[in-house]
Amino acid sequence: MRAFRLFPKAIVATSNLSKNGIRRLEWIDWYLSHDKNVSLTCRHFGISRDTFYTWKKRFNPRNLLSLEFDTKTRRPKQVREMTTPVWIQKRIYAIRLADTEKSKYEIQAELKDEGIIIGRKCIEKIIKRHAELQNIQHHKWVRKHRHHKIARIKAARELREKDLGSLVQMDTKYLSIFSHQFYIFSAIDCKSRFAFIYPYKSISSLSGKDFLSRVKAYFPFPIQAVNTDNGSEYLKSFHDELVTWGIPHFFSDPHCPKQNGRVERLHQTAEYEYFNHQPLLDELASVQDYCMRFNQKYNYQRYHRSLGYKKPADYVRILQEKQKGGLYVI
Repeated sequence: MRAFRLFPKAIVATSNLSKNGIRRLEWIDWYLSHDKNVSLTCRHFGISRDTFYTWKKRFNPRNLLSLEFDTKTRRPKQVREMTTPVWIQKRIYAIRLADTEKSKYEIQAELKDEGIIIGRKCIEKIIKRHAELQNIQHHKWVRKHRHHKIARIKAARELREKDLGSLVQMDTKYLSIFSHQFYIFSAIDCKSRFAFIYPYKSISSLSGKDFLSRVKAYFPFPIQAVNTDNGSEYLKSFHDELVTWGIPHFFSDPHCPKQNGRVERLHQTAEYEYFNHQPLLDELASVQDYCMRFNQKYNYQRYHRSLGYKKPADYVRILQEKQKGGLYVI
């Protein structure tokens, strides 16, 4: 704290002034200790004369808190008032008070039947001015941290490129053909891009459990960890199956598909490069057959830029051979 010339340090310290209050006290102290020269004070502190005179007028030597900013002083002396007649305001108040479920649109329609023409904004303004007219039954959605029975553990980023099967991302995509709805379950290994998709008629955790068994049988290497979103199809039976196998189950954050980005990209590839060029079939068996054809093409025929233009199956074979030889660099 700076040393004031006219105000004892003990008084200033016990006044609990804010930083802005201390700054204004410096103006007054300088002004009083320099022959009350307003021009010199304003030039020294770089403030306008109007600002200085405003605070000089408010300053009370017996109460240093008078230099604190008071929001009440900013209230206009003449406040605008509603031009809506008082009897209409009372009518709106009565209608809303009798039934707090009535919206401003319903109140407007009711008043119109009574021959009163008024805008919805005006009705809303009147409702907001009275706490007893607020509908306490409708609460705003407040995001809370839910207590899950299954811990939502996040996968470490290094697992994506650590090893074959170190992290397998899974997700579900809706596929609508005519009036039929299918659910395409997808899985992809982050390291090798080796993938598998399969359709189901339901999106239950039992479907997820069956898909998990098919992925485990299809992949030419063991699955070490699985990463999914928070969908119900990846809970209960699906999660219990992972626990039985001793495979860790990681979750992505809600509304963060980029954390499961590689399986999301698999969905786009399946749609743009394959399903858009196939006949529209409305039977589950036919869709399952086309999904298996896609798996064959994607893993054994398609060249991937992210793999240095290698096929996922060839990439897996190269890694496995290097692992056997004690090497692991491509």
